[in-house]
Amino acid sequence: MSARNLSSFSSNSLDPRTRPSRIATLGILAIMLLLAVNFCSGVAVWWGQTMQAEQLQTPSWLRPTLVLHGCMFPVQCILFGILLAHHIRVGWRLRANLLSGFATEFIFAGLILTGAGLYYVGAEEWRDRVVWAHRLLGLLLPLALAVHIAMGLRWGKQAASQVG
Repeated sequence: MSARNLSSFSSNSLDPRTRPSRIATLGILAIMLLLAVNFCSGVAVWWGQTMQAEQLQTPSWLRPTLVLHGCMFPVQCILFGILLAHHIRVGWRLRANLLSGFATEFIFAGLILTGAGLYYVGAEEWRDRVVWAHRLLGLLLPLALAVHIAMGLRWGKQAASQVG
C-alpha cells in the first residue's frame, strides 16, 4: 500500500476488519509458531547451561538445542523485517496501538542485537551482561506480544463500533 493511499486512513474511519496493518490468522499462527520454537529452545539452552554449570557436565541435548536456537536468528531477522515493512509501518501511520507496538518492537530488536552480540562480544564481563539482557528480553517478548495483541483487539473493537 502506498503512502498516498495510507494518508486517507485514520484510526477513526478505518474498518478494523480490513485495516492494512492487520495480520491474517495464518500469518499470526506462523509468527507464533516461529516465536514459540525460539522461546522454547532459548529456555532449554538457559536450563542446559545452568545444569552444565551446576554439574560440570554438558547435557547431550544442549549443543543441538543451541544450534536450533542459533539457526532461528536469521528467521527472526527476516520476520522482524517483514513486520517492520508492513505491519509496523502501517500501524505507525494509523497511530494504532503505538505504546504496546513500540515496546514489542524494542524488545524484538533488542533480542536480535543481543543475539548477534552473543557471538561477537569477546570480553567476559560484557558477555555476561549480554547473556542476561538476552534472557530478560526473551522472557519479556511473550508478555509484550500478548499485551500488544490484546490492545490491538481492543482497538479493533473500538474502531468497529465507530464505523458501524
